[in-house]
Amino acid sequence: MPIPFSTLAANAAVKFNQAAHQTFALPLLIFFPTARCNSRCVSCDWWQADGKSDLTLDEIRALTAQLPELRTRLVLFSGGEPLLRREVFEIADLFRAQGVTLHLLTSGLFLDKYPDSIAARFEQVTISLDAHTPTLYHSIRGVDALALVERGVTRLRDCAPTLPIRARSTLHRYNFGELPRLIDKAHAMGLAQISFLAADVTSEAFGRRVESSTRGLLLKESEVKEFEQVVEETIRTHARDFETRFVAESPEKLRRLPRYYAAQLGLGPFPTIACNAPWMSAVVEADGAVRPCFFHHAVGNIRDKGLGEILRMEMVEFRRGLHVAENETCRKCVCTMQVGWRSRVWQ
Repeated sequence: MPIPFSTLAANAAVKFNQAAHQTFALPLLIFFPTARCNSRCVSCDWWQADGKSDLTLDEIRALTAQLPELRTRLVLFSGGEPLLRREVFEIADLFRAQGVTLHLLTSGLFLDKYPDSIAARFEQVTISLDAHTPTLYHSIRGVDALALVERGVTRLRDCAPTLPIRARSTLHRYNFGELPRLIDKAHAMGLAQISFLAADVTSEAFGRRVESSTRGLLLKESEVKEFEQVVEETIRTHARDFETRFVAESPEKLRRLPRYYAAQLGLGPFPTIACNAPWMSAVVEADGAVRPCFFHHAVGNIRDKGLGEILRMEMVEFRRGLHVAENETCRKCVCTMQVGWRSRVWQ
């Protein structure tokens, strides 16, 4: 088994990958245990999936066996709702047996049910928090479950006081005005941090069947101006939260969100993008499809060939043809990642 990479070595590997379009190492793997979901969010279509094409345990075991050779340091469970899969903790153990760190991205609906099992396997948990009141939560996420999520966070925090529990909020037409109250809600829930992103309305990500399913999330021109004012007021009233990084984004990054919605209306350019995600990570969806990131089309499937082979062949071809500043998918991306020499993504 290869010697585990240090953070600096992993960052250097990303730089090498980017220069040569090869995969000297794959520090980050995003894995979907299932495509199913028990929320019905307005910004996502995973709730329509039945999970029948999910990878089997044997297929997942074969995938995890390749991770030491790929020098993978961090695996993020996403989806779909990972905790909806009955064997999710058995799957987590398969990954942990290969020496990787596990993070969990979840709706939070099952935190109350499995706090001990979660705490024993994951070193960071991020919950979706798109509303601060039960009524708004229900209207956005399709289930009346905010109290359940809050109870789950409390149980998990009681079970594992040092486990970081963070929140991620997708801001769109239905909740952009609640930005400061979402920060306050994260504080009230005892979370470690909250981050914000705009709603993706142009790609096939998140189980989307038709692009038009999320077009209603776009802001009107008057709402874009209102959003700009909300952002500036939040930066002023919650200055301490930006200083301490309780809000993950800097003020300038937060200002990108209304600019994104303005660009969707043709009122200006999309915010400039700096991202090397396709050179340092890969997404393996529940059916085995391999994407360079959440938003680009799949380049292969681990049911046809191993992940390592896909990274050596199809992924190299994709990277060589990708010019982030010019690519239409990249230009409209809502969730970019740029790893440099001092980045600490893997810790």
